[in-house]
Amino acid sequence: MNRIITLALLLSFLIPGFDTRAQVAKTQVVMAGAIANSDGTITIYWPQESYTGTWQIFRRSDLNNEDWGATPVGTVAGNLASWKDASAKKGAAYEYMVVKVNTSNQSEALGYVWAGNRYEEQVANGGIILLIDSNYLIPLKNEINRLNTQLQSEGWSTSILYAGRKEKPALVRSRIQAEYQRRGGKVSTLYIIGHVPVPYSGDYSSSFIPPPDGHVEGSGNHTGAWPADLYYGELDGEWFDSEVTRTTGLASRLYNIPGDGKMDQTKVPGAVDLEVGRVDLFDMTSFSKNDTLLVRKYLNRNHLWRNGQLRSVNRALIDNNFPTLNLASTGYHNFATFFRTDSIFDNRDYFTAQKSGAYLWSYGCGAGSFTSCSGIGTTNNFAADSLQNIFTILAGSFFGDWDVNNNLLRAPLANSALACFWGGIPKWYVHHMALGKHIGFGTRITQNNSNFYFSGNFNYSQQGIHIALMGDPTLRMAYVPAPSNLKATSVSNRVKLSWNRAKGSIDGYAVYRYDSASNGYFRVNKGYLITDTVYYDSTNYLQGRNLYTVRALRLETTNSGTWWNASGGPYTAVRHTNSATAAAAPLELTLFPNPGKGMVQLNLSSPVQDASIQVFDLNGRCVFRKAESNSGAQFDMDLSGLQSGIYLIRLQAPGHSAATCRYVKMP
Repeated sequence: MNRIITLALLLSFLIPGFDTRAQVAKTQVVMAGAIANSDGTITIYWPQESYTGTWQIFRRSDLNNEDWGATPVGTVAGNLASWKDASAKKGAAYEYMVVKVNTSNQSEALGYVWAGNRYEEQVANGGIILLIDSNYLIPLKNEINRLNTQLQSEGWSTSILYAGRKEKPALVRSRIQAEYQRRGGKVSTLYIIGHVPVPYSGDYSSSFIPPPDGHVEGSGNHTGAWPADLYYGELDGEWFDSEVTRTTGLASRLYNIPGDGKMDQTKVPGAVDLEVGRVDLFDMTSFSKNDTLLVRKYLNRNHLWRNGQLRSVNRALIDNNFPTLNLASTGYHNFATFFRTDSIFDNRDYFTAQKSGAYLWSYGCGAGSFTSCSGIGTTNNFAADSLQNIFTILAGSFFGDWDVNNNLLRAPLANSALACFWGGIPKWYVHHMALGKHIGFGTRITQNNSNFYFSGNFNYSQQGIHIALMGDPTLRMAYVPAPSNLKATSVSNRVKLSWNRAKGSIDGYAVYRYDSASNGYFRVNKGYLITDTVYYDSTNYLQGRNLYTVRALRLETTNSGTWWNASGGPYTAVRHTNSATAAAAPLELTLFPNPGKGMVQLNLSSPVQDASIQVFDLNGRCVFRKAESNSGAQFDMDLSGLQSGIYLIRLQAPGHSAATCRYVKMP
């Protein structure tokens, strides 16, 4: 069941003068977080309050399945502030929706958190197209090559396309489609760098769908077609330019008439296929440098961030100048999944605070123009002041229409930020970044969201063609330093791997070998970390060319639990020979937790099929047995029925010698 939650509908102009007594954005959000418990379970929690209703918790395990279920997995009294998911398993992640329900069974507030307990590292990122302004072909060649190499080391499969500034958007889109098809649809992301032709689409008007900022004819005239980068990301829907005639906009660039190259759609015509982000600093004349130099500075900061040389502080700032609107709920909700509430500040000025201290995330909203936001600042402020911020969100009139001179939404990218978006119109969902997802993942979720997540209901802006990310869509909140100089040789039926130690704080290394059957890399040292810089893979019985990569791992803790953060990594190939037979292939078996109370996870050094598991007590009696027909390198067992003591677990599988491990069962 796709459970749809409806809160108050807001139809407003973004203008000053609202009553400041209400704080709608905060009251409509359950600021939910998660704690990873030592036993592998997860506790969902939220701020304590005296409430006469209840808190209902819904859960889904698959981010591709928009179904919260027909009934909650947990319900707690209003005066309580947590719920423990005893069925959660180590290594997995789950998304939770917390609903604040009053005594009339009406929803008053919502919270979402994607939570994990030692959530397993994600190595492959998928395919990406770098769509680059052809003006940068020569002057930014080194920066683009460096970015391409960095992305590949992080597990991205890259393609590079160039586009001229005077090309038609339809032609640029056709080239994206051709590359997407050439790669068999195995592309997830589009990263636009520079003033690649900006698509326009829509019929925002008082007679159809109001402009997202509410400025209809006679009240700002922000009508007609708006910039629509998602036109490049939605590849198979029906876009057309034959019906809309709208010339009431405040500038001719917003006019939309049949055959002018601007699309008619005001809502995205189909599911957005690609995660799109753009770094376009063209026509930012308030800054002392031209767009080529501004983009170079951005790419240099981006490189430093990905390599741990640009640092921030794990805290957030909210400067909400629209207290009667729910725009800032985008900040309250997402930030609560990143940081505990004592690291989220909503009583500080946007510019004053970030000039004197670092904030990883910030949010600011107020009455706007193309270059200003009341209570926040102006594009000139961004040009004059040096801020300490990586990710920011802004909301107010006009600057969501970003293809104009000195646009405020693009200004943070010319200062210190690496990403910015118009958050709250509609509400954005980037909370998955708390467990390592990149920001483009949340961009596409937001663009495709109708009401699976609460959209905010602001001026019917959900699924609007205007929803866009300013910045690199591959960015994550935290990066791990990478090892280097990976070498591999075939020695005595084993593959010897060696590498240079990663610089910085890590917990250890993981070795991955390419598996042609699954067309991906699987972890060789399953269940444990390597702390040395040399490793012998004795499980490789594949003759011929083999591919390996090594990543550094660090266990990260956020307000969504814990997750293994994997660095980028070098790749190498080795010509391997092995005279041993696969029938004698040894397995390495580890258990978690051990000691434990009965719920046990078995981790193998390589995948097996048709495994037979037996548990013996110290007298040699078999007290438990289980068969696993599925293929895998990780199996779960419930030994809670056994008495406390010491046991021997033995696993056998065809083509492998038996693996054994001692297990201590606690009372």
